[in-house]
Amino acid sequence: MNIKKDFGLRIKELRNKKGITQYQLAEMVGIDPKHMSHIETGRSFPKADLIEKFAKALEIEYTLLFQTEHLQDRDVLLKKINSFLAKVSDNDLQVIYKLISNYIN
Repeated sequence: MNIKKDFGLRIKELRNKKGITQYQLAEMVGIDPKHMSHIETGRSFPKADLIEKFAKALEIEYTLLFQTEHLQDRDVLLKKINSFLAKVSDNDLQVIYKLISNYIN
């Protein structure tokens, strides 16, 4: 776990979801595009005031910037999913299967 790397990946994910460029987000929060690049690549970590600006620019609560568990490696995610599935009832497993099947197809 690397908080700088995870935070940077999350910023990039949210920025792409909004359809804005790295340059545009840098302008929105008032930083140099190079600094923006350093944040997204995990070479730099923003101070609290900049985190608030990111949240405002991305139109989300700042706490959502730190939801990075889904960014783990594939093998880690598969193990966690299997662990969750092992604990559910047969009925719930069938519902989950339908949801996944509909999502993928």
